[in-house]
Amino acid sequence: MTIFSRTPILLALLAIFLLAGLLGGPHNAFDMAVSRAMADFRRDWPELASLAAIATQLGSVYATLGLGLLAASLLAIGGQRGAALLLATVVLERLSVDGLKMAVGRPRPELDLPFMPASASFPSGHSANSMAVFVAIALIAVPRPWRRSAVVLAACSSLLIGLTRVVLGVHWPTDVVGGWAWGLLVVGLAVAAGRRSGTIEAQHDIVGGHLPPVRED
Repeated sequence: MTIFSRTPILLALLAIFLLAGLLGGPHNAFDMAVSRAMADFRRDWPELASLAAIATQLGSVYATLGLGLLAASLLAIGGQRGAALLLATVVLERLSVDGLKMAVGRPRPELDLPFMPASASFPSGHSANSMAVFVAIALIAVPRPWRRSAVVLAACSSLLIGLTRVVLGVHWPTDVVGGWAWGLLVVGLAVAAGRRSGTIEAQHDIVGGHLPPVRED
């Protein structure tokens, strides 16, 4: 079975997303405390803050959308299954995040930076998009022998990107948690759809034992 093969996992991700959306933001004591602490961190450790500003670009629209489109294109050129599924996952996830931002309308933390992101705060787009795109590529596009390692690398990369958003003061911690949960939820639904359609074989798991291989004609 996979991490996404059971409905309770998807429901738990949805619950985390909803709780982060309902309870977080400027009225949440934890979010406020972390935001103040990160302001002190940026003042005391400007070099590390500069590194965070560089690392956060891995979750930008250019990186995530570009990487997703490249992976889908390579699958299509190689005649491999999954190109359409990967492309749909990348595009629909990004559109859903943009819609959620407008619907929730959570204000961003008060920045001590010379710029203000134009979009609303919840969920974190960098966190959601990187988690969805990186993990989707790992599950759909990466060859089976390296798939588990790719998923771990993808998730860890997104976790790092999400943390940079808090360090830089452009998101509340619950924005990032909600973004991670939403990204994984979208990938879980994509994997379920891929298995129903036969795009992703049932033995393509990332936790637990492998099922008997499917004969390829």
